[in-house]
Amino acid sequence: MKKKKWIIVIPAIILFLLFGMEEAKPYEVLHSTVMSSPNLTENKITLVVHSLLPIDKEALAKKFVENHMRLNGGRPNQYFELKLYRTELHHRLGNVYDTLLCNDTGEIVTEVEF
Repeated sequence: MKKKKWIIVIPAIILFLLFGMEEAKPYEVLHSTVMSSPNLTENKITLVVHSLLPIDKEALAKKFVENHMRLNGGRPNQYFELKLYRTELHHRLGNVYDTLLCNDTGEIVTEVEF
C-alpha cells in the first residue's frame, strides 16, 4: 500500500517543481526586428512569457514597453508588435499564444496611427 502511495506522490511533486521553476522565470526576448521611417518606427518582438497561468496582457505589454523605451527610447511614433509564446516548448512547436499591437505608452491598440 505504501509503495502505491509513493508512485503517485513522487511524480506529482516532480510536476509541481517543474511548474514552479517555469513560473519563476521572467519573460525572455527571443527575436526582435526594428523597421523605421521618418515618421514611424515598428518593433516586431518575439517573447516567451514562461507562464502556464492566465496572463494579464495589458500589464505585460505596459511593463515590456516601459522597459524597452527606457533602454531604447528616442525614436518617432513607435509601435510594438509583441508575439507571445507561453513557454520555450510552445515556441519550438510554433504555438503562438497571442500577438499584441502596442503604442509607445504600452497601451494595446488595434491599428497603427500615422
